[in-house]
Amino acid sequence: MRVLIAGAGGGIGSACQQLIHDEGHRTFDVDRPGWDIARPGGAEKAVQDATEALGGLDGIVHAVGMSGRQLGDGPVSSLTDEGWSEILRVNLESAMRLMRAGIPALRDSGGGSFVTVGSMLGQSADRDFLTAAYAASKAGLLGLTRTAALEAAAWDVRVNVIAAGLIETPMSARAAGDEHIQQRLTELHPLGGRMISAHTVAEAALWLLSRASGATTGAALPVDAGWGLR
Repeated sequence: MRVLIAGAGGGIGSACQQLIHDEGHRTFDVDRPGWDIARPGGAEKAVQDATEALGGLDGIVHAVGMSGRQLGDGPVSSLTDEGWSEILRVNLESAMRLMRAGIPALRDSGGGSFVTVGSMLGQSADRDFLTAAYAASKAGLLGLTRTAALEAAAWDVRVNVIAAGLIETPMSARAAGDEHIQQRLTELHPLGGRMISAHTVAEAALWLLSRASGATTGAALPVDAGWGLR
């Protein structure tokens, strides 16, 4: 496969790059500052560069995301304008821009798979994770994925999202270092009672990219250790 990975410098993106490469596939890895897909023109440049370098695209992974707590993301009653706008821009608008540029490229290559990395916070609220902008961005990703999947199905292009639980990445350092949250892990993640490795998410992404998932589109695949069972 020839796979564009956006957010390749992050915890989940780098795990995807490593696994996909280890499985013998070719990747084109993009991240800031060279490619900022959340800005106008950035996604188009990333797709064009990847297509030229790889000779076409069979898959795209969108692993771009950020936490906005330092910008004022939190409960709705205290949410800042900056926290809201920046999180929606980075987490959701970047996905729309990459889909808009990337799905036609997959179509032109004869079909393929587009995988986004979401969060169970887009489907399930929790009092220890009341970040309204982040949750809204991940909920928006669900609707965006379904809409894109229906459009792209006619071109043999599949679009799916991974609904992740608490993943061991630098972005989850607050949760990893919070004794209260650690004590709740058997409740939050009833399967295993621990945080999930980025490699586990990468394995799910690889399956969604592969033809093994050839009849799966518009889905939110839970990689959440049972978070959604509560």
